[in-house]
Amino acid sequence: MEPGDAQKKVTDADRQRTLDELKALREKRLDASKPSQPSPSSGATARPTQSQPRKDWETVDISAARSEDDDATLAALRSSRMQAEAYHDVVKLRKKAHAHEHKASKFQTKSKSHETKAQRAITRAVGLREKATNCREKIKDLEARVSDYAKDLRSSASGESSLPPEKIKLKMAKLEGKIASLQQRARKYEARAAMQNERAAGHRSKAAFNKEQGKIQEAEAKNFTKRADNLEKAGL
Repeated sequence: MEPGDAQKKVTDADRQRTLDELKALREKRLDASKPSQPSPSSGATARPTQSQPRKDWETVDISAARSEDDDATLAALRSSRMQAEAYHDVVKLRKKAHAHEHKASKFQTKSKSHETKAQRAITRAVGLREKATNCREKIKDLEARVSDYAKDLRSSASGESSLPPEKIKLKMAKLEGKIASLQQRARKYEARAAMQNERAAGHRSKAAFNKEQGKIQEAEAKNFTKRADNLEKAGL
């Protein structure tokens, strides 16, 4: 036998001996760690040692605790979302209310503007009628003078007056021309006054329409404001 083979056999024997010792030591530790079994004759139950696992009723339900925390978090988030949505609805309602108030103010401004234009047209119509009245009064005076000249013309025809009839007729013609001119002017003033009255009536109609629309918009604004107030009281 060669020296190398002998050394190899010795090494294998030592290794096997070491493994056997480790195996015996492991079995000894396992036997020492096992709990002592109670004897069948004794009726008392053995209490579990610390090395034994806990029973089901002694364990803490971590998933249930986590579920309760998640439910509380979700409830808080849901409440916060509902408050945010309610606030958004309130803001939208107030926005609509302000929009209707703006439209109402615009209609009121238009109504006042048309009322002013109507009053201005009425004032012009009154002035034009006064001018037409003055023309009518002048016409009456001229017609009275024409009547006097007609008497003079009859007197001249009978020889009671020294004025020639042609001169009297000329004066009468001039006065009648003035009367015709004044009548035309009076009718023009009356026509312009009627036109101003028609304009005033149109402006009054528009003013009434815009006033009505303004009241409608004010009612809508009050309705949206009331809804916003009720929602704010209920949800916030």
